[in-house]
Amino acid sequence: VTLTATAFGQVNLPAESIGGPFTGARVVGAPFTAEATTSVYAILGDGTRLDQTTTDRYYRDSAGRVRAEKWIGLPAPTIVSDRKIRTVVDAERFGAVYLMDAQTRSKYLFPRSFIGRATGGGRWFDVYIGGVQFVSFRRAGDLLSVDPDAFVDVRAESLGNRRIAGVDTTGRRITIIAPAGYRGNDKPSEIIDERWESAELNLLIQSWHSDSRSTIEYRLSNIRRTEPPAHLFEMPPDY
Repeated sequence: VTLTATAFGQVNLPAESIGGPFTGARVVGAPFTAEATTSVYAILGDGTRLDQTTTDRYYRDSAGRVRAEKWIGLPAPTIVSDRKIRTVVDAERFGAVYLMDAQTRSKYLFPRSFIGRATGGGRWFDVYIGGVQFVSFRRAGDLLSVDPDAFVDVRAESLGNRRIAGVDTTGRRITIIAPAGYRGNDKPSEIIDERWESAELNLLIQSWHSDSRSTIEYRLSNIRRTEPPAHLFEMPPDY
């Protein structure tokens, strides 16, 4: 994901941001397998409370092909079943992915960027809530890029280095104060984004987002730096 290197007072957003497995350019020579746990606690616009934790599985091979096995449905199943929808990068046409439904043996072509928003790492984050409905959350970096003049109090912090799930990461935190009246706020509210990124894997390993109505926690675990089986990135012939 690319952020504009715009100065906000004494704060400079980074020119580039490492994201999730489906964001940005294809990453070659850095295979991995990992589990991704996302927890969302939010109050939606109609007052509905959303408390949801899902665990997906990511694969990337040395050629940069990515596969994500994601739960679709609320609540998420507790055991493996055919209600899982597999997401696979189309190796012949970068920029698009296939969603494969194991229950109907069907495949659907989607933009890669669309899937990137639902697999962590980007400035936007989409949460599936059933049917064809998603709830979209905007992180601090995206708000700054869209409305750079809306915020007076903007702080960026370097959090140093930390080893997470066996991977060396570098952390940073952006905090902004949304003034009263901004997008319906009745009083000033604090928006915080904390990210821990691996330069070696070119991958977001852990993040935490908080605002007046939501908290999102995202973390990779069980990271393995080995080559996944090739068949995971091949389209089944009967789909």
